[in-house]
Amino acid sequence: KQWYQRRVRGDYGDYVIIIAPGLRETTHSVKIMTLGYSLLKKGFPHVHVLNYRSSCSMPMKSKNVSLAFGEYNHLSEGVESIESQFPDKKIILVGACLGAMCAIDYLSTEHSNRSSIVGGVLHSCNWELSVKANNVSSGINYHLFFKRLVADTIQRIQRYSSEEEKQMRDEWFAEQGIDWDLVKSSKTMWELEENFVAPLTNLTGADEYYYRVSPVNKCHKVEKPVVVINSRDDFLAPLSAYRLAEFTKNPNLVLWSTAAGGHVSFVDGLFPVTSYLDKAVPECASLLREFTATSQDHEADS
Repeated sequence: KQWYQRRVRGDYGDYVIIIAPGLRETTHSVKIMTLGYSLLKKGFPHVHVLNYRSSCSMPMKSKNVSLAFGEYNHLSEGVESIESQFPDKKIILVGACLGAMCAIDYLSTEHSNRSSIVGGVLHSCNWELSVKANNVSSGINYHLFFKRLVADTIQRIQRYSSEEEKQMRDEWFAEQGIDWDLVKSSKTMWELEENFVAPLTNLTGADEYYYRVSPVNKCHKVEKPVVVINSRDDFLAPLSAYRLAEFTKNPNLVLWSTAAGGHVSFVDGLFPVTSYLDKAVPECASLLREFTATSQDHEADS
C-alpha cells in the first residue's frame, strides 16, 4: 500500500524495517499503519509489512503452513524477498505478539545468521505459551476477549474467496487428518490448538506445540541483538513467563519491562489515541542501527 511504499528522505536509508504483525493485524490495521508512519518519520525510508497468508482479502494460493503457526521458514521467505529487492541494505525485524514469536523462531536459526538482519525490536511476545493458555482458558479474560477470538479464528479458517480455494483447503485438511467437526466445536485456545494447529503442524497435541514454538525454549540460540518490550500487566505474557534467570544468560537479549501497557496496546497520553510503541519502537530501531554501526566500526579497526 502507498503508506509503506512511500519514500522519504531519512537518515537511515541503508536500513529496511520488516514488520511481522500480530494475529489479527495486517497492512490495513490502524496500529500497523501508525507504527509504519512513525518509523518513516524517524528516518527509516523503507518499511515493509509481512501479512499472513489469506489475510487482507487475498486468497490462499498454496498449502504451506501459515506464518501464524510458528514456522520460521515463511518469515524466511519474506526476508529473502526483501533481500532480493534491497541487496545492499541491512534489515531490522519488528515483531508484535504472534509476529514477535515468529521473529524469535527465525532469529534462533542458522539461516538468520546468514541473512541481512542485524537485530530486532519485539513487543508483547508470548514467551511461554502454556502460561498464556492457562491465563485465557477461563475467567474474565476468556469471556471478554478470547471466547470471541477463538470464534473469529475459526471463522477465518472457514473463509475462502473461491471454490478452488475451498477445495484446496478441504484437501489440505484431509491430508493432515484434521477433524473439521472438532475444530468447529473448539471453545478455548487450547482446544483450537489441540484440534487444529497441532495436527496441521504434524505435532502430537497442544502441549508439544506450546513447547516447540515458545520463545523461552529457543531464545538462547539468538545471536543478533534483540530488544524485547513487555508490560508487567500483560495478562498474556506476564513477566514470570520470561524466566529471567534463563533470559539474562543470553547477552544479545535486552528486556524493556514497563509498569503498564497491557497486551499490545501501550496507550499513551491523558486522552489516549496513540500508542507509546509508536515512540518506543522507532527509538529502539534507531539505537539498534547505531549499535550495529559501532560494532562494525570496531570490527574493522581490529
